[in-house]
Amino acid sequence: MERFPEGKLRDVEGLVKLVDKVELKENDWSLTAGRYVGMASEEEDPDFDFSETMRAIHAELEGLNAQAGALEKKISINFKKLRI
Repeated sequence: MERFPEGKLRDVEGLVKLVDKVELKENDWSLTAGRYVGMASEEEDPDFDFSETMRAIHAELEGLNAQAGALEKKISINFKKLRI
């Protein structure tokens, strides 16, 4: 209901566009949605802190890499125990 508050289909950039046969013919009868709907404009968040977000992602990645290393060692030990 946010994009169609009146409950009626209407053009929404990046989502849907109503076209007639004339426009379809102009586009060689292509039904590729991207040809008509375009790209939705990105909404900027004034409170978004790119640097802080990247620091958090980097910290999470470091933790995941450490876990991956520990798991790799465990798997290797288990394979050796199984003589594989």
